[in-house]
Amino acid sequence: MVKVQRRTETQRSRLVGGVVACVLVIAATSDATAQTYHSGQNLQPVFEGWEQNSDGSFNMVFGYLNRNYEEELGIPIGPNNFLEPGNLDRGQPTYFYPRRQRFVWRVRVPADWGDKELVWTVTAHGETDRAVGWLVPEQIIDDQVIAMNRAGGGAPDIENLVPSITLPEGLERTVAVDATLSLTAVIGDDGVPAIRPARNSRPPGRRNALGLRLAWIQYRGPGQVTFDPFTAPMADHTPGWTPPPVPANGTIVTTARFSEPGTYVIRATADDGYLYTPADVTVTVTP
Repeated sequence: MVKVQRRTETQRSRLVGGVVACVLVIAATSDATAQTYHSGQNLQPVFEGWEQNSDGSFNMVFGYLNRNYEEELGIPIGPNNFLEPGNLDRGQPTYFYPRRQRFVWRVRVPADWGDKELVWTVTAHGETDRAVGWLVPEQIIDDQVIAMNRAGGGAPDIENLVPSITLPEGLERTVAVDATLSLTAVIGDDGVPAIRPARNSRPPGRRNALGLRLAWIQYRGPGQVTFDPFTAPMADHTPGWTPPPVPANGTIVTTARFSEPGTYVIRATADDGYLYTPADVTVTVTP
């Protein structure tokens, strides 16, 4: 049995967090008033900010904006998806869901990182975009900043434990391409925040639903993964959407099918609407 529990190792800086949240709200307003496209558009990597760890190291935190409202993009590690300086592969996603996806992944850098930059470059539909991460004081983030941005700028200053997730079947799985993979997750939370449906907002999509839920997504892989049940990213921002009931023992079973052989990374996330805990599973899909 493998248990994954995300620990808080960040400094609290609410004044700075308000600035970050304000910037993201302004950006979201601009996006909402622009013309929308179903497909054919570029992907903008986003540097969300940085966290300081208890050992003195730092996490550079990234997300992205897939400007397509329907098209999901697969961009393998290589000239169209890489980090610099150093190893091109630093754990970034290669499968990108539509619209704005916040706080998706982290890169740990050493305590002596200084004023160096970490650049994530992505090319989609012939257009190259970059996100530049550096340790500028104004971009320090913590759980309060994350909650504010994920909930549309309205997360209260409350004691809220990060949800937990356990994957009893382990973090490495194997399945044949024509078979169905069963995925069991056990999630838990402190009941904060209370369940609340997603609300109407201006701009649209800024008031997500609150309450514990589980979501599986594809993070990497050569083909496509079909989950059942599946909650699409951003579905919890649709007005009226409410988290489905979680069984008393927290156990939820999901199935997955893979379109072609290869190595995939799929991600399970226990999410309460403010904070979240991800757990990645590497799946080898055989012919």
